[in-house]
Amino acid sequence: MSDYRRFYRQKSIGPLVILFSLFALPLALTIQSGVWEEGSFTLERIVSAILDPYTQRILLFTLKQAFYSTGAALLIGLPGAYILATYSFRGKKLIKALATIPFVLPSILVVLGFVMFFGNSGTLNTVLMKVFDLDDPPLKLLYSLGAIILAHTFYNFPIIMSIVATAWEGLDTKLEAAAATLGSSPRKVFRTITLPRLVPSIISAAALVFLFCFNSFAVILVLGGGPQFTTLEVEIYRQARMMGDPSSASALAIVSMLINGILFLGYAFSQRTLTVTETVAERAFEERKPSPMRTYFILLYSLFTIIFLLGPIISVLYRSFSKGASRASETTFSTTWYRQLLGFEQSSSHMGSALTALINSTLIGVAVSILTVTLALLLSVSIARRKKNSSFLELFGMLPMMTSSVIVGLGYVLIARLLRPSLFGTYLLITLAHTVIAFPFALRTILPSVRSLSETYLHASYTLGFSPQKTFRTVEIPLLRRTLLTAAVFAFALSLGEFNATLILSSSRIVTLPVVMYRLIGSYHFQGACALGSILIITSGLAFFLGEVAKGDSV
Repeated sequence: MSDYRRFYRQKSIGPLVILFSLFALPLALTIQSGVWEEGSFTLERIVSAILDPYTQRILLFTLKQAFYSTGAALLIGLPGAYILATYSFRGKKLIKALATIPFVLPSILVVLGFVMFFGNSGTLNTVLMKVFDLDDPPLKLLYSLGAIILAHTFYNFPIIMSIVATAWEGLDTKLEAAAATLGSSPRKVFRTITLPRLVPSIISAAALVFLFCFNSFAVILVLGGGPQFTTLEVEIYRQARMMGDPSSASALAIVSMLINGILFLGYAFSQRTLTVTETVAERAFEERKPSPMRTYFILLYSLFTIIFLLGPIISVLYRSFSKGASRASETTFSTTWYRQLLGFEQSSSHMGSALTALINSTLIGVAVSILTVTLALLLSVSIARRKKNSSFLELFGMLPMMTSSVIVGLGYVLIARLLRPSLFGTYLLITLAHTVIAFPFALRTILPSVRSLSETYLHASYTLGFSPQKTFRTVEIPLLRRTLLTAAVFAFALSLGEFNATLILSSSRIVTLPVVMYRLIGSYHFQGACALGSILIITSGLAFFLGEVAKGDSV
């Protein structure tokens, strides 16, 4: 068995070295660029950034929009958690399924869906103008703080709903039943018994949403509309690409990483206090049928959720098949944008580069899938088969999730400035940056399946004389093939929709689908952007479907 243990220990060496090179070195270059000047260590750039009134205004706005967005997500998500956790009704599974939509959508697609549904000429305003016979759109949300908050709410309220509902469903209701027996009213039972036990899950969910909103990039970049609504992530991009000053961008990135570290520690602390009972005992509320008044409330909330979550997606799909002589004219059914996308029809707009972007994104996505799944598989089997240091290896594999993708992209920009790569080298840097971003998700997909794989199969193989290498190749990998396929599709979908790091790293020579979508949105060519967005929707939907199938795959 010593050869067996040694084999799996060695499996972690390659992934660790590669991950260190792909993640730690670019991060180290970013830190060095921010604290190193003329051959000596200095904190001058960081101190200047912190004391600069412009930076302070940006930081305050970043915190403010994250605070407001988290509050709005709580306001909408908590009623949904209550409904899902305490009542049984038709459509409950549908609401749970819809709540997963934002988890699998790229950020640029969320922005596009928001514009198509909530924009001045969007689906919602069009319907309201026809129903109430209005000449002007009643909802003018774009390029405002309200637009940012609403988009973040769409993206994050399902997180609140899912985490709190899961915790609520895991509560043992014996205490509530005892209090009710002693004469306490339902409101008092909720206020004094149920709510205090839910507070840790609410804090944990809110901390996670706040972290996501603090690091938001695409939503702010597109819907903010200008310097008035700039955040730290957008300013890092502006300094690195528009101003050509990566050193100042690195100083801001260090400030962002310090704040992210504090926020992540707060989230980790909240996770330690979060305890959910896995064995649910006597769920008195779960089978309770709602009263007529509550049925009406559940119906309204379900309808709101369906419209709020599906409306933007359906709007993107619908607008991808529409064409009008102008933005104000009536639209007709057309496949023009797909013909231009596939190169069957010429285009003078950014759609002319759509086919190249699709090919680039596909090739990069395939390369990312192969590299990510290979590394995640090797590290997963090493973690699962080790008796020591497994927690450290797992934590190391998750480190990229603690850094925003904009900062990851900045690290690769600094590498590009040092190496001055060729066109192929730039493709390679984008591929490696995507691999860093996708790796933690692949690891989270593969590791549970490896841990659930019974070692009886391995021992039987060794008894038959198979070497550890042959056992790994002919026994373990075939048993994990469905999970590996799921991880590969997830990695491909993440790479296809990755926008933040790609925008800061790509050049005019290299375009991907999200970058072309951003350019089309910026030039108000929304139908063409919707055609590209539809491809992302299909890919993300496939990734989600395979993920759900894999959950039912028991080894």
